[in-house]
Amino acid sequence: LQDTRATLHKLNEMAQNTGMTEEQKVVLSAYCEKTVPWLEDLYYKKFDSNRLDVLNLYDAATPIIWNGYRMQGKDGMASALQQLPTTAHKLETIDCQPIISENTPAQHLILATVNGQVTYADEITNTFNQVFILKAEGKDLKIVYDCYRWLSTL
Repeated sequence: LQDTRATLHKLNEMAQNTGMTEEQKVVLSAYCEKTVPWLEDLYYKKFDSNRLDVLNLYDAATPIIWNGYRMQGKDGMASALQQLPTTAHKLETIDCQPIISENTPAQHLILATVNGQVTYADEITNTFNQVFILKAEGKDLKIVYDCYRWLSTL
């Protein structure tokens, strides 16, 4: 993930040339830099140890797509999470980039793509890809979109 942090730094440098105000650049840069450790240390560690705690990281109406199956919001996800066996995620890459839009200039949105391997019940390992859209709310991040997909069985 060190390479991802270097890429994130380059991305933040590129954001300097977008026509954003200095304040917007500083805020967006801070949120992008916060995203990688937030996903590593908060989301995936909680998911693997006490997964119902991840529900607090989601916005109430977040659409969640799990291997093509759509769940709506925290209630839909809570039911699915309770049915999963134990998990252990091994993250290989995290790529974060700002979503810069004239339609939502007041919102600070970040697109995060995560790739890695997940092992279920210490038996079955799958490669996965997960895409998040995160929204900055004060000092916190909230997940406003989540699409999780298994890529293969090893």
